[in-house]
Amino acid sequence: MQRVVLRNDSAMMPTMAKLVGALGLALTGVMTSQAIVPYMPEGTKIAGLTLVAASFGLLLGWRVIGVAAEAPGRSAAAGLRASFYLAIWGLGFLGAVQMLHKALRMRYDGPGEALADIVTEGALLGYAALQLDVIGTLFLGGAITAILAAWAGRRWR
Repeated sequence: MQRVVLRNDSAMMPTMAKLVGALGLALTGVMTSQAIVPYMPEGTKIAGLTLVAASFGLLLGWRVIGVAAEAPGRSAAAGLRASFYLAIWGLGFLGAVQMLHKALRMRYDGPGEALADIVTEGALLGYAALQLDVIGTLFLGGAITAILAAWAGRRWR
C-alpha cells in the first residue's frame, strides 16, 4: 500500500504580499513596455509587448517578490532581481518575435540559425532600449513594488 504525502507548497499559497507583488510588477511591466517603444529600431514588431510584459510581471511578482516579501529584510533586493528577470524575459520575447518575423520571410538557412538569432535580436533590442528612463522605470518600479509587498505582508498577515 502506497502512502500519499501532501506537500505544503507555500509558494503557491495566496497572500496579500504576493498579490501586491504581482499587481505592482505587472504595472511596472506595462509602464516599462510603453517607455521602451520610442527607442526600438524602425520596423521592430512590438505587437503584444504590453500584454506579455504584464503577464511576465504577474508571474514574477508572485513568485519572486511575493515570496521574498515574507522574509524580512530581503524585499528591495527581490524587487531588483524580479525587475532584472522581467527585462530578460521581455527581451527574449521581443527577440523571438523578430526571429519569427524573419523566419516567415525565409531569412534563415536552418532552425539552428533561427534559434541562435533570438539571442542576437534580443541583445540588439536591449542595447537600443538601454536608456535612463527605461532603466529607471523598470528598477524603481520593482523596488517600490517590493517595499509595498513587504508592507502588505506585514499589515495583513
